[in-house]
Amino acid sequence: MKTGQSNNPQPSPLVWVVDSAYTGELHARIGVAERLGFGYEIIPAPNGDGCAYTQILERKYARQCNGWQPPVVIISGTGEETTAQIADLRNVFHERLLNVYLASILPEIPHPRLGEYDLIASPQLEGNNIITLTGVPHPLTHARLAEASKQYAAFFNTLTKPVIGLLVGGNTRYCNGFDENHAQRLAVRIADIGKAQAACIVATNSRRTPESALNTLLAGLAKVPYYFFDWRESGKDFYYALLAHADLFIVTGDSLSMCSEAAFTGKPLLVDLCKKATECYHREIVGRLIDYGAAKLLTDQFEPWSYSPPDPAEAVASAILRRIHGN
Repeated sequence: MKTGQSNNPQPSPLVWVVDSAYTGELHARIGVAERLGFGYEIIPAPNGDGCAYTQILERKYARQCNGWQPPVVIISGTGEETTAQIADLRNVFHERLLNVYLASILPEIPHPRLGEYDLIASPQLEGNNIITLTGVPHPLTHARLAEASKQYAAFFNTLTKPVIGLLVGGNTRYCNGFDENHAQRLAVRIADIGKAQAACIVATNSRRTPESALNTLLAGLAKVPYYFFDWRESGKDFYYALLAHADLFIVTGDSLSMCSEAAFTGKPLLVDLCKKATECYHREIVGRLIDYGAAKLLTDQFEPWSYSPPDPAEAVASAILRRIHGN
């Protein structure tokens, strides 16, 4: 990636994050962009008109570069199908472009133009220009954990220890098995662990959690001390505080983001990978966390262990910075 003559001061790269309607995908891109430290801007995803899209970005670049020709880092990835149109931006920015593709879940046959990207970050792929991840990138940092920990310390300090953080996902685009029957069976295993540990459970849900299944799950926890906080009301800071204060996590395997964020804390992580409620891709990717030692399958028993926390966002950001600086 060329950045100009070495005897001249170099402008910072422009970092553009391609927008996505899929929350986990967008947060992964933002998490990597924040780690770069240059600031970033969210740009719209292609809308099908490739010519108009490239013109919009050409004009945007001209307005922002102030006479320089800084490198531009574009971070896109899975979610909406934009692979070809983002790859086409090479024709506009040439050697100034560093095109980064974050792949949380790839289809069995990757897009034929994926190889045109400068960097691909994936927990499923290996090879040249590929960063093989453990987990998926996210915006969690130690500073965010520390700040949220202080913000909600008054609540968490009153709870019986240990605290079990229960992070509940739900149905996905290709799997709708998170129903009342599954929730009832899941509650039994969680309650058994809670009673065995004499723990307090603090649970939260996600936008994909079916209400009827959630109600069944909470009803099954009635025999152990628990608190429930709806994600629509508690907000992101409380979620980060839960990650900071919990001593053990139980997470549904349909959410790669929540599994990866829990693993980032370095605390024991138990994952429900029931075939009824997870896709094969989830089981494959969470399986890498298990192989790494950051997670274990959820059963009705628990023994603590330790591991070095994976940091996929930092792994991607470090690779980008090496490219920018020519290393």
